[in-house]
Amino acid sequence: MILNKDVNILIVEDEIIATEYLKNILYSLEFENIFTAENFEEALEEIKKQEINLIFMDINISGSIDGINCAKILNKHYFLPIIFTTAYCDKETMIEAINTNCFGYIVKPFSVNEVQSSLLLTLSKLKEVKSSLLKENINLQQNVISLGFGQKFDFLNKTFYVNSIPINLTKNETNLLYVFCKNINQNLSYEILKEEVWTNKDISDSTIRDTVSRLKKKALNLNLENIVNLGYILKS
Repeated sequence: MILNKDVNILIVEDEIIATEYLKNILYSLEFENIFTAENFEEALEEIKKQEINLIFMDINISGSIDGINCAKILNKHYFLPIIFTTAYCDKETMIEAINTNCFGYIVKPFSVNEVQSSLLLTLSKLKEVKSSLLKENINLQQNVISLGFGQKFDFLNKTFYVNSIPINLTKNETNLLYVFCKNINQNLSYEILKEEVWTNKDISDSTIRDTVSRLKKKALNLNLENIVNLGYILKS
C-alpha cells in the first residue's frame, strides 16, 4: 500500500465548507499532501505544479467546465484517478462519470468511513493497475500486447493470436478487441464502445453483448468482465 504521506491529493470543489470538511477527513486519515482548486483552470495549474496521485472531484464545480468534463480533459494529458463527489446519484450521471478515469463515487453528505473505504479501494486499484502495466508484455516496436495463456493482439495488423496461431474474427469483433486492448484494465461503458466500434450507427446494448459473447467463444481465456448495466473491462 502506498504510504499516506507519499500520496498527493487534489480536491476540486467550489464550496469552501465542503472543501474544508473533506480536508479535515483526509488529515484525520493521516494524508498530509492535500491541494485544492475551485474550477478546471485552478485544477490544471495545481497539476502542472504538483505530481498529483488522485483527485476528489465535485461534479458540479463552478465555471464553464463541470467536474466530469474537467476529468475527461485532464486525463487526455495525465493519468489521474478520480473519486467523484456529488449530491446526485442518478444512473445517467454515473454512466457519464464512468467514461472518465473514475476510480470511485461518493454521495454527499459522506462520512469518514465512506471516504476511507473509497480511498483504500482506489489506492489498492491504483497499485494493481501500475503493477499490471509493469508486468504487461507490450512490445512497442512490434505493437504487440500479451493477454496471457498464449494470447496476443497485434495492434499494427489488428490480429488476435493464440499460441502464435491467428484467430479469425469478424470486423466488429476485431475492432471491439482492439478498443479493449487499447484501454486495458479500464472500465468501458456501452456508450464508449458504440462510439469507438460502431461509429455513427444506432445500435442497442444487446448488439454489444452479442458481439462480446461471440468474441469470448473464440477467445476462451480472455479476462473480459461485464459491469452490470454499465459496460465491460478487459483485465491483463
